[in-house]
Amino acid sequence: MNAPGAGPLPVTGDAQRAVVYAGPGRVELREVALPGLDVRPAPGVLPRRCDHGVILRTLATCVCGSDQHTLHGPGSAPGMVLGHELTGVVIEAGRDVQRVRVGDVCSVPFNVACGRCANCRAGLTGHCLGVNPHRPGATYGMGEGFGGWAGLQAEYALVPYADFNLYVFPDADQARERLLDVALLGDILPTGYHAAKGAAVGPGAKVYIAGAGPVGLACAAACRLLGAAVVILGDFNGERLEHARSVGFEAVDLARGDLPEMVADLTGRPFVDAGIDCVGASAPGLDGDGVPLAAALNDVVSVVRPGGAIAVPGVYSAAGPPALGVNLGGIWSKALTVSSGATPARRYQDELAEALLAGGLAIGDVVGAAPVSLDGAVEAYARFGAGAGRKFVLIP
Repeated sequence: MNAPGAGPLPVTGDAQRAVVYAGPGRVELREVALPGLDVRPAPGVLPRRCDHGVILRTLATCVCGSDQHTLHGPGSAPGMVLGHELTGVVIEAGRDVQRVRVGDVCSVPFNVACGRCANCRAGLTGHCLGVNPHRPGATYGMGEGFGGWAGLQAEYALVPYADFNLYVFPDADQARERLLDVALLGDILPTGYHAAKGAAVGPGAKVYIAGAGPVGLACAAACRLLGAAVVILGDFNGERLEHARSVGFEAVDLARGDLPEMVADLTGRPFVDAGIDCVGASAPGLDGDGVPLAAALNDVVSVVRPGGAIAVPGVYSAAGPPALGVNLGGIWSKALTVSSGATPARRYQDELAEALLAGGLAIGDVVGAAPVSLDGAVEAYARFGAGAGRKFVLIP
């Protein structure tokens, strides 16, 4: 059923195009069933009506580093729709939806959250207790371990608990005009902002960020928004480092020198106030047994001053190897404050939307947002996986 006073826009046919997992490391563009206002709450449980949900027609959906993890994850099933970043227009709303209306242009936070449990009431929407039978927290398009919710890299999408989850843009036309900016409001901009706040970034702070990909760049923009005096990004990827410099940040090539020395060359001292790991366990480096090392995190620990703070938005899988060689001694001896975990994206969307649309933050330029048709999704995945210095935004 629809929100009071409005009927659904027409959806023709019974199929849509979507980006799906096609096996380890592979994606395909396929036809899949259109979403409806029903939800499978757990494997083996019959669908039930999702009267608190809405159907959106996609305006923009993004390719993310986490999608690359999903391509190699053990919980991925062939044919599942990928993606967790979406900006769209509501075309149908369930009977119980009161705040969101047909025709609204909305940003979808990547966390699926019920808005009713103790964690959601505390603002911990990344660890909702009501949307995943396996563990707290759920994300679209990342498999059964993340709740089994269909991904958002499709022409249409179901979003449950719409009144709680969706950010509605007050000016739909303005949101459409700034689509490459607002497309980043569902994940990487809130993630970067959450990490910057977790690392206690404030006016005058000097910050080191491991990773000059889209999340690292969004984090750098957030640090600048919070008043940081110097923001340094470290990476091995020359294209990404060049882009970071072109949008006004310091950048260091980790293959060309000692990190503390390079930091000292830029700041006058070999340490910073805050460090942020935007890479995770995918950083280069293996121990003698071939186990990935927490190389980026250890770099961060090495250059943060005693009493400083670090944040870890980079992904370290709970199912991965426990022996990552994390420098706990460095963390302890420096008395570093550490924050980590999935970002509660919805918590920050209102203020960040204001920063974008009223304050003029051009986050699309900062992260190198590049529009690509849905037909180009497979190539976009390949280019992103190869290290392209772009944030690919799929426009159906």
